[in-house]
Amino acid sequence: MHAAVLRYFAAVARAGSIRKASEELHVATSAVSRQIQKLEDELGAPLFERLPKGLRLTRAGSKVLRHAQSTLEEFDLLKSELGSLRGVKTGQIRITALDSLLVRFLPDQISRFHAKHPGVDFKVQSAAHSRIATLVAEGDADFGITFNLAHPDDTELVADVAMPLMAMVASHHPLASKRSVTLAECASYNLLLQLDTEPIRSLIDVELSVFNRIGRTLVASNNIAMLRPIIQAGLGVAFFTPLGLSDELKSGDIVGVPIDGSRLGGLRMGILIPKRRQPTHAASAMIEQVRTALGGLGAKHGAPIDT
Repeated sequence: MHAAVLRYFAAVARAGSIRKASEELHVATSAVSRQIQKLEDELGAPLFERLPKGLRLTRAGSKVLRHAQSTLEEFDLLKSELGSLRGVKTGQIRITALDSLLVRFLPDQISRFHAKHPGVDFKVQSAAHSRIATLVAEGDADFGITFNLAHPDDTELVADVAMPLMAMVASHHPLASKRSVTLAECASYNLLLQLDTEPIRSLIDVELSVFNRIGRTLVASNNIAMLRPIIQAGLGVAFFTPLGLSDELKSGDIVGVPIDGSRLGGLRMGILIPKRRQPTHAASAMIEQVRTALGGLGAKHGAPIDT
């Protein structure tokens, strides 16, 4: 179908490589290459510049990409509406979120949604805030869940709730008994920091530098599962929202200590959606479910949901 060819083209444009696009699409590289060549032949113009390090859209390719994105959005909406005529929700929901949300929150939400709407599939990927904003703005995700920080003008944050970062330490760590801590106090212990979490990492570094107490980063990782056992062993201090360590906080293995005198303690989280792109029926239903769930979590931190 026309939609399949356009999906191949959009994937190559996004990846800048036929090989990377084929991996994303789970299709043979030769098949993707043939479809791109067929599309170029049909349109009578090269759509990519072949460079030593990959592919770059030509001016014609940029025009075709805009058409492809618009057509694919319309096609997804059509499939969604046809499913609604049958009284069912179908299609794929694409979600991008902070790493900590993939530990417990999103698996729980997807399980609940699947029980009601078994015909819907999901594509979920973790990313840093800036990447989440880009994926939503460029149409590669139906919505994202991230902090209320700077984001593109053609996106908006809804379901804005309080979700502070806390100093996460083992129950036997010296800081565990404190009612609150400052970043300067945390910096006197080994730090367990996340990679690729701009601008959160910058906020930590900037505030610590005021005290000339950057501290030693014992471990830096982009995976919360890597840092969790190191926190539990009492080897350092990490900075997470309660969402990624909810089981350990509930059991008491890890203690979340509020942070004083820092913007990290006042962070908020919400659902990032595109302003000018209509979501499918399935995506709309999932957004509403997540909105309600986030509202309940935000209430635990003393802040009502904003719409």
